[in-house]
Amino acid sequence: MQYVAKRYIGILAFILLFVGAYFFLTKQEQPRKMSDTNRYEFDILNDLVDKRQFFMDSLKNQMDSVMLQLHKNTDYNNEFRYYTNRRMLQKAQMFSYDYANEFSQKMRLLSDQIGDGNLKAESRILSSFNMAQACLFVEALDMLKSVDLDFPELNDSILALYYFYYGIVYQRLAVYVNDSVNANKYNNIGQEMFRKCLDYSEDQGMSNFALGRIYGRQRKFDVAQKYFEEALKYIPREDNILYTLANASLGKCFKHQGKHEQATRYYMEATKNDILNAQNSSIAIIDLTEHMFRQYHQTYNVSKYVNIAIENGEFYGMRSQITHIDKIIPDITKEKSRQNRNLNILFAAVLTIFLIYLIRVLFRYEKNRKLLKGFHAMDKKVKDENGLLKDENEKLSRSCMLLRDSNKLKDAYLGKLLESNSELTNMFEEFAIKVEQKLKKAQYEQAQKAIRELQKNFSKKEQLDRFDELILSMFPTFVADFNALLQPEYRKQEVESLLTPSMRIYALIRLGITNNQQIARVLNYSYNTILNYRTRLRALSLNPDTFEQDVMKIGL
Repeated sequence: MQYVAKRYIGILAFILLFVGAYFFLTKQEQPRKMSDTNRYEFDILNDLVDKRQFFMDSLKNQMDSVMLQLHKNTDYNNEFRYYTNRRMLQKAQMFSYDYANEFSQKMRLLSDQIGDGNLKAESRILSSFNMAQACLFVEALDMLKSVDLDFPELNDSILALYYFYYGIVYQRLAVYVNDSVNANKYNNIGQEMFRKCLDYSEDQGMSNFALGRIYGRQRKFDVAQKYFEEALKYIPREDNILYTLANASLGKCFKHQGKHEQATRYYMEATKNDILNAQNSSIAIIDLTEHMFRQYHQTYNVSKYVNIAIENGEFYGMRSQITHIDKIIPDITKEKSRQNRNLNILFAAVLTIFLIYLIRVLFRYEKNRKLLKGFHAMDKKVKDENGLLKDENEKLSRSCMLLRDSNKLKDAYLGKLLESNSELTNMFEEFAIKVEQKLKKAQYEQAQKAIRELQKNFSKKEQLDRFDELILSMFPTFVADFNALLQPEYRKQEVESLLTPSMRIYALIRLGITNNQQIARVLNYSYNTILNYRTRLRALSLNPDTFEQDVMKIGL
């Protein structure tokens, strides 16, 4: 009896020693403790992130309203229209390229009508920044080169603005490219432009920001910090783009100096400003995400912010933003895996200890017949608990099967979509090379012929047919299953196994894309068309209250 007890104690000691050694060898650097002030600000930021869609909808409604007023009221003069479009461009530049492009085009048109050389230059300078935001760097630099610097009445503030945005465009290009040689080249050009800006600028906010950028690129972060701090004293909150850039740059300076609490403060301020102003293309949220993960091990919040950063990068086409995210995602995934592994090991150790203890208890009760009745009661209780666990396991197994099917569906869709995008990319690359060669040889008629061939090959119908083939390859019975959800008199007949417009909308919903604007962009339909189809189809279905949930079950 004593020998058996000693053996169990030895096994228990070995398990505890093994688990302790594992956690000691795999322990990570302890996360830094966030100050109470930053913790309070971070809670506010998380609340703003939850309301992000509200801010985006509000800005969109505001811009639509201003555009409608400018269209309806014909008594506004050109100067009023110009400055109104300028104000809205400032709001739209980091929100949506489409809106910003429309405002910038109207500014250029109005400045030409007014005939003021300074306004012409300003409209083109601001348009170049909008193009750079969408990574259209060639177009942005061409737009800047179109500014007439020899215009005799061009004032110093416009010249300062010109060189300032020239520097911004080149430094963004340096971040965008993926090789150190060109990155250094573009950074040097950007610094040279900032130095020229200082010769003309009387704006303390702009001047100090330019100096901060110059010293920051030289990795003199202590000097750059002072200039960014001075710049923030003069930059108005209404200039939300420059305000965000200054805060994010200041956060970077503090981070490289090891002053992590100060860095956290300014990264959060930059991100908060972006959320409040519905900005989509800033990398402030990425800087904050990486800082929170590296310094504070905020795995849950980091995952939420990474998803927003990915959404912003895809929405605005920011390849550099996606590349930056891709660098930290493996570390985040690794940390999550480590935490899950530790939990599994801890659970296994506890379970093993529990089983050893249970065996010991059973052994004692087997030797002690007076407690046999109590043993049977405990045995029954364990069996009941095992039955509950079995039921839970069955539920989990069914959930896992559904998740596995969903993942297979997503993988199939992504694979086919990437294949389709690859074909389109190759087609456009071949077209660009072909047309460029003909234009160089002055073969304009043949170039026009190539354009017509592209228009013939790249038709809306062909793209919709391609979409139909993609959906039907994943859901072969989609048409029949979809018709089964409608009232008999409204069911559509199958025509060459292709989808109707309404079926395409609900095919996207089946893939998890439920936002009307996103559906409209994918299918090249209008927003109202999507809304009308969804409202009408629900009314024609067998079960209007659960119609879209029933669509989500197609193919399961």
